[in-house]
Amino acid sequence: MLRELKDNGLVKLEVSYSGGGDDGCIDSYSGYEINEKGEEKWSQDSVPQNFGQEFDDYLYTFISDNIEWDWINNDGGYGTITIDLETGKMTIDHSQRHIEDYHYDDIESELEKSLNGSS
Repeated sequence: MLRELKDNGLVKLEVSYSGGGDDGCIDSYSGYEINEKGEEKWSQDSVPQNFGQEFDDYLYTFISDNIEWDWINNDGGYGTITIDLETGKMTIDHSQRHIEDYHYDDIESELEKSLNGSS
């Protein structure tokens, strides 16, 4: 299928993905071609939005094997896989969602001073 996209003039495929809770998925595909000025241009209708479960599974595993974060559990993560259709090189731009909690209890306040009689 990727060969067919290349043969139809696409030079790059971008794949958006996201995960969280305990699930992750491939969200969408975007294709790019070179226009008459030699510039890369988004090609709106050139990419099917469903490549099939086998390719989605391949990409899911590719993400999991190549990023250092757990992108499918808890707050998860999201990003884009870029596939250069000329060379076959794949890159990932990933963003990880996470929450950091802080607890501050060694704080002297005016309220505390007042309640303890040291105003």
